[in-house]
Amino acid sequence: MHDPPGHAGEAHWNEEAKALLTGLILFVVTQKPPHRRTLATVRELVTLAPQAFADLLERMQNSTAANGLVARAANRHCGKSDREAAGVLSSAQRHTHFLDSPRMAAVTARSDFRFADLKQHIATVFLVLPPDRLDTYSRWLRLLVAQAVTDMARSPVQPPSPVLFLLDEFAALGPLEPVVRAYGLMAGYGLQLWAILQDLHQLKSLYGQRAGTFLSNAGVTQVFNVNDVETAAWVSRTLGATTETYATASQGVTYGKDAPFLGTRSQGTATHLVRRDLLTPDEVMRLPAGTMLLFRQGAYPIRAGKVRYFADPEFHGLFDKPDASALSPARGAAVAAE
Repeated sequence: MHDPPGHAGEAHWNEEAKALLTGLILFVVTQKPPHRRTLATVRELVTLAPQAFADLLERMQNSTAANGLVARAANRHCGKSDREAAGVLSSAQRHTHFLDSPRMAAVTARSDFRFADLKQHIATVFLVLPPDRLDTYSRWLRLLVAQAVTDMARSPVQPPSPVLFLLDEFAALGPLEPVVRAYGLMAGYGLQLWAILQDLHQLKSLYGQRAGTFLSNAGVTQVFNVNDVETAAWVSRTLGATTETYATASQGVTYGKDAPFLGTRSQGTATHLVRRDLLTPDEVMRLPAGTMLLFRQGAYPIRAGKVRYFADPEFHGLFDKPDASALSPARGAAVAAE
């Protein structure tokens, strides 16, 4: 469970709400008929009237399902004071509010495939939310991404067929603990993560000191259209420096004691070595809109040109006409691909 920035409460409420929801999910899976084993049913239970919810907890306490985990979840909740229990229930209701949407209830009511199947069959799965729905239904998006990563980790295929996760607007998902835990091991799971961010600020605000995990474990980091100084400074440092050579010339006149009015002219040159960044931060910010930088593990960085599908003859006729906004330069972005 994750609260958006500025709305996060104490971790206690989220953890206790998670424990309550886990018990309710186990209750639904073990006690309800197949067609009712959905998240919408869980939402229905967590929003019962007070007396009906108390009766539900009593039923759960008497249950032996799931090796007693259902009863333990109910006992844990019933052991709290009235005020604390109300706060935990309120938190659980808040985190499941998106399930009140009929579309969300329909989407989560059934499944046609398992994410692990993508390792065995070539297919494309699109998870799309309109920009104005990202805040409202971000929990649904987080749920599916976390489920997909977990499913990949639990179903090893030898040899693993690579599955690409292209996560546009990665910051909109909020912190994803399964992604952080598995990021360094994703290649072994047959999973490649391509996370798109506007700048380093977004990555650091989400993961704090752990933001470096994404950059250090990335097989390729792709950077283009940088618009802020901090990201540009990081790019400049990552590119490294080179040594430049320049020469200076000097000349002088030496006068002797015997001929004070006659001098001897002399000329000389000197070669100097100086360190220079391959690209200074301001030069990074002034790169053309069609240029990008690629950082690869164990290799020199590459300055390359972006492929614009709508302007490339190779892709002519293979796409719908883009919106006018798609033809304008994108905002600053950094992309890390595992």
